[in-house]
Amino acid sequence: MRAIRRWDAPRVAGVGLGLAMVLLVAAYGFAAYESGATQGGVVAAVAAVAIAGCGLLYAFRLGAGGHVD
Repeated sequence: MRAIRRWDAPRVAGVGLGLAMVLLVAAYGFAAYESGATQGGVVAAVAAVAIAGCGLLYAFRLGAGGHVD
């Protein structure tokens, strides 16, 4: 139980949202492979991954208000 109390809630939430985004993109990739993708759909998926990646990098920057060693 002590280990769970040390977890930083915003970072855990960020990781959870990041994993959800990865699953969504994986599902999109599978669907695109099975049915044929359009150029606009691929661009939208790449843009969504880029935005999510920027959000995760922002959440894990040094001095983001989380636990500081």
